[in-house]
Amino acid sequence: MEFIYSLNRLNVATSRARAACILVANPALFEPDCRTPRQIKLANALCRYVEMAAYVAP
Repeated sequence: MEFIYSLNRLNVATSRARAACILVANPALFEPDCRTPRQIKLANALCRYVEMAAYVAP
């Protein structure tokens, strides 16, 4: 969980984008099985990012 939901990885991945950031992921990533407050914090960052994202139809 530390690797996949790393706040630093999310920040680097999104802040380096020049025009757009396209997130392709398994929907199960957005329903994490958190067992500690640290895990909740990690998962919350990704889930919040998805909440703020705009869906663009193909």
